[in-house]
Amino acid sequence: MTDATSAGANSMWGGRFAGGVDAIMEAINASIGFDKRLYAQDIAGSRAHAAMLAAQGIITEADQQAIDAGLAQVKTEIEAGTFQFSTALEDIHMNVEARLKQIIGEPAGRLHTARSRNDQVAVDFRLWVRDQADAAIEGIDKLMRAFLAQAEAGADWVMPGFTHLQTAQPVTWGHHMLAYVEMLGRDKSRFQDARKRMNESPLGAAALAGTSFPIDRHATARALGFDRPTANSLDSVSDRDFALEFLGAASICAMHLSRFAEELVIWSSAQFRFVK
Repeated sequence: MTDATSAGANSMWGGRFAGGVDAIMEAINASIGFDKRLYAQDIAGSRAHAAMLAAQGIITEADQQAIDAGLAQVKTEIEAGTFQFSTALEDIHMNVEARLKQIIGEPAGRLHTARSRNDQVAVDFRLWVRDQADAAIEGIDKLMRAFLAQAEAGADWVMPGFTHLQTAQPVTWGHHMLAYVEMLGRDKSRFQDARKRMNESPLGAAALAGTSFPIDRHATARALGFDRPTANSLDSVSDRDFALEFLGAASICAMHLSRFAEELVIWSSAQFRFVK
């Protein structure tokens, strides 16, 4: 991006201030180093929003097509590593939209019709966490299958069961492996439950009280794979409990994975030599 683009990017923080933003404030305020990972979700949300605006007659079909093609180019540039992220533009949303304006010009300004940064951020974050939940569920499922294969292979392999590293009662390798299948099954169900609760679209909530434009929230929800739109606009843009729920499920799962990792450390020691 050009210096001129970066210099003019902070005009939204202008108002009564004649000078630009101090470099320290710019560095503190910028989140692009973190939220650039949301680029795919941000672009998907914008493409769905533009398509809905056109379907509702709020923007023209020509504007929508230009916006869609421009956003596709931005996504290609980011994935090719040629996109220049700017801290002056603060976040992924401003970076994407500034580049879009460079590509398609005036129609880019109409993308933000009937939308706020608040519902845009909320939908980006939900989409990203939902993707992470899907990845966790898939990974856990594969690990459960691996444990099941071990359990079947060693169904009759007798081994000692331990309490506080002291030999206690005999068990089988299969029985021990199935203990992890049970743990991971609960972990998987926690991610699945969290996913169900987070799978509602906040798009259309706008800043906090919706918009007067005749938007179709169900259309954007369907386009982005949500079950339905969120029911309350204030709740939509202000709560991040879906992220906390994901983190809780991830923490419990990490405990189970840590437990197995520790067993591998012990079992591979010279005293045990159960595994290599």
